[in-house]
Amino acid sequence: MSDYFIDDLMVITPLSQAPGIKLFGQVTADHKVPLTRALLRCRGGHREVTVDLTAVDYISQGALEALVDVARTLPSSLCLTLRARPELGLQSRLAARGWHAVESLQIREA
Repeated sequence: MSDYFIDDLMVITPLSQAPGIKLFGQVTADHKVPLTRALLRCRGGHREVTVDLTAVDYISQGALEALVDVARTLPSSLCLTLRARPELGLQSRLAARGWHAVESLQIREA
């Protein structure tokens, strides 16, 4: 299975410097499966897995929920970090659903 995913709206590539993935374009609920698969391949023996959203123009609530679901399934020693521009409004969107309290999920603004 490839480490890359490409369709008309989104591209997933592995990060070169750290465990994780970088997304480009528009991420919708239809991308839950490839997004989850890409993240599961990154888990390995690392303490942190990064999802770089700095090249994302739009992320749907369903896609954001998929990221939260992956974070919730991580062992307590592992953390999912979402790196995003403030324009995506992740802090407020996570807080609105109570997802900001998920201990294995961090937001890092770029």
